[in-house]
Amino acid sequence: MSIAKALHYPFAAGMLPLPARGFVLNVQADSDLSPALRAFTCVTGFKPAHDALTSAGFPVVQVLPDGDWPAGLCLLTKHKAESLASIAQAWAALPVGGLLVCCGDNDTGVTSLMKAVKDTFGEIESLSKYHARVFWLRKAAGPEPAILADWRAGGAVRPVAATGFTAGPGMHGWNKIDIGSRLLAAQFPGSIRGRVADLGAGWGYLSAELLRAAPGRITGLDLYEADAASLAASAVNVAPLAGNTVLKYHWADVTAGLPKGRFDWVITNPPFHAGKATDVTLGSQFITRAAEALGTGGTLLLVANKHLPYEAVIEKHFKSRRTVAEADGFKVIEGKR
Repeated sequence: MSIAKALHYPFAAGMLPLPARGFVLNVQADSDLSPALRAFTCVTGFKPAHDALTSAGFPVVQVLPDGDWPAGLCLLTKHKAESLASIAQAWAALPVGGLLVCCGDNDTGVTSLMKAVKDTFGEIESLSKYHARVFWLRKAAGPEPAILADWRAGGAVRPVAATGFTAGPGMHGWNKIDIGSRLLAAQFPGSIRGRVADLGAGWGYLSAELLRAAPGRITGLDLYEADAASLAASAVNVAPLAGNTVLKYHWADVTAGLPKGRFDWVITNPPFHAGKATDVTLGSQFITRAAEALGTGGTLLLVANKHLPYEAVIEKHFKSRRTVAEADGFKVIEGKR
């Protein structure tokens, strides 16, 4: 990942001394962190990243613990509000003189973020490398800039008037209902009942709509989501609609496997991006795991962009397949076990 390489470049090039310890915010599964940073605590709520970093020998946590941190490294995301909130968090965790290093991809607004940091904290140093920009400063003495409170608030999880649900920047479709998910929810049949799994549940839209569409018919609903913050938001959104349905929330990498033959139905709007690139293997893995998780006669309902070639993998793992609906560039496919 270019920004992980760029993040380490000032240390590798001798422009900055590498502190003995520190933390790294916003680490993703494709963040190829240098082994030289193995003493740094990685902060991530993304389960595939958590598992990969743990296997590689990095200390990993979901929430940055209090402590004496001589350095904070911040990988910036494509969501400006999320990135500004992360910068504010990193700055607050550092002592006076602590080193803050930020890095973002050139295609995701890093220049505007760097300007915001310069306007807030004063002079910074920077360089461009690997189609990314890295910039850094040391924390000066004095009161916290007032704008940092706004940055934290901008990145917070909160009720979203446009959707009627709770979500936050960085979550997929956090401030609008995803078009594909809306199409899928409109197809929930009257026959859906029993034990259901929502794979890649996000902040819970599909699960909430399912409970509204099938009141009293869902005995159990299991939400599987790789992003811990989204999963926490899903509990806020879904629990009030549960009635007698038993809800279970799983912080999980679906591609790593699911319980075999446990469910009667699986619903999913699977991810299809790895970083910025389209990766159909992600959706294909979701379909394979869904087939394993369904009992005989179980049903998969999946929504995807029309151009994504999932039909073949569904036919491989399911007895029958049919297209339920097509609209707005999306398709809903049903697979029967």
